[in-house]
Amino acid sequence: MPTTLAVIHADLERTPLGTRSRLGVELDGGPILRLTVERVCRAKRPAGCVVLVPQEQAPRCEAMLQGLPATVQRVNAPPVGWSQLVQVARKWSLGGWRGGLGGTTSLDEYFHPSLVAGALELHPADRVMVFPPAAPLLDPALIDAMIQHHDKGEDDARMTFAQAPPGAAGAIYNVDLLRELVGKGIPPGWIFSFKPDAPRRDMALFACCFDVRAPLRHGARRLIADTDRALETVSALRRQARTGDAAELGRLLRDYEASHVPPLPDEVEVELTTEDPFPEAVLRPRGARVGSRGPISLALIRTLAETLGKSDDSLVVLGGFGEPLRHPRFAEVLKTLRDGGVYGIAVRTSGVDLTDEAMEAMVTARVDALTVQIDGWTAETWRAMHGPAAPAHGSTRAGEASTSEGASLEAVRAGIDRLEQLKQARRCVAPIVVPEMVKARPTVGEMPEFFSGWIRALGTANIVGHTHRAGQLEPLAVMSMAPPRRTPCRRLWTRCMVLADGRVAACDQDFRGLQPIGDLRQMGLDEIWNGQVMTQLRAAHAEGRFGPVNPLCAACDDWHRP
Repeated sequence: MPTTLAVIHADLERTPLGTRSRLGVELDGGPILRLTVERVCRAKRPAGCVVLVPQEQAPRCEAMLQGLPATVQRVNAPPVGWSQLVQVARKWSLGGWRGGLGGTTSLDEYFHPSLVAGALELHPADRVMVFPPAAPLLDPALIDAMIQHHDKGEDDARMTFAQAPPGAAGAIYNVDLLRELVGKGIPPGWIFSFKPDAPRRDMALFACCFDVRAPLRHGARRLIADTDRALETVSALRRQARTGDAAELGRLLRDYEASHVPPLPDEVEVELTTEDPFPEAVLRPRGARVGSRGPISLALIRTLAETLGKSDDSLVVLGGFGEPLRHPRFAEVLKTLRDGGVYGIAVRTSGVDLTDEAMEAMVTARVDALTVQIDGWTAETWRAMHGPAAPAHGSTRAGEASTSEGASLEAVRAGIDRLEQLKQARRCVAPIVVPEMVKARPTVGEMPEFFSGWIRALGTANIVGHTHRAGQLEPLAVMSMAPPRRTPCRRLWTRCMVLADGRVAACDQDFRGLQPIGDLRQMGLDEIWNGQVMTQLRAAHAEGRFGPVNPLCAACDDWHRP
């Protein structure tokens, strides 16, 4: 009978996400690491459990796990080669097992192939099952079921994983696959990533994917207690759990997501200015359709940073309905957000203002992601979707030409190339450049070339659906992707948008700011987020009333977006 070794890689100080470790935090029943190991040890099919810890932390870990049938193994090795990528990329998809920038997955976070292979030398087994160390909601029966599924799987199935929120399950690797990952120096996420020159069906369609039943399969909250929000989620679900099985966890998580309002939004989009090089763009609201706002004051940015910096997993996207790189104090904005403790920072740009100065500012401030809105693979489509370029005003110094003069797709590509060269010179992975296309009737013909071409060039690309912004723009979507039954908009519980004049909108559908939920010049973001207007809007959605509080909601068909 094949044997399976359970392996947990723990660090009592830092996590692969760059956050502080909570493994010693006491929940009901003991420290989080002990609760996790207890759950794994209660499973019947693993032949043993090994906890890998840095050498200097071993005494603390042994004391924490005293009395449990687990072996603490001291390890000392440099981080995996993809650690910097994981730290930058995974913060933008913390609640999903995959979907990270660059094809990263939650399986890449707490997995060090060389150290796991070393554990097998001391504890021989046919395969390993790897678990995150801060996952005290693991179901022992689910662990056994996954191992049994793997035993009955196809002969060439070298791993078994589950489509479930991070922290709800482990992943199984055969020894030969483990050795291959070690030899090639690649993370598990590489196995799942799209390869345009070797396309194949999604791994989730093969026998190696264990079927975790709904509603747990559809959960969108992180169940690894390694950030402030994840710890809050795990603590709440632990308090409510009675049986501790996967079915109960799925129900509790579904209800939690539907009702829990975090103290602050997970993600805030901030519009720095409405000044834009392409005011007549076809696919996005720009120019006269938006109106003139901003530039946003540095004082408001400072207030936002101080508020969002209270949580170690807050995300800020600098975008809105203008070109953020045209804010006259763009570099100071980035520095203020970083100094304030904001966890994740992304920038959304058309790409024509990618000056050397802007690139230097983003690399220095460790911006995580730079989305470049290209919207075409050929120069002809790019030009048709963006319209004529307008000169810059406030952000261009006297005597300098605007970067949008002579704007072209070739110039955008050249700017991306220069940024990649700067990153290589600085030996950093950030910002991860994400070329983006709106899938619409005028662009859909170029979508395959766009996606495959940029995946080959950068390893990342993004396709988003066209939105008519609740009936305010011409509908150009290829087809509606909205499910047949209307449900509450999930984004009302997770994110909001700050306009360049300080007003706060419930979401990016309200690009004119017609239905603001508050004003940062008068109230704090936490007051607005938990204020009367937003509370009434959430209650109306929960009751199936989508128009009374905000008429735009009734005309919106993007309510299903995560």
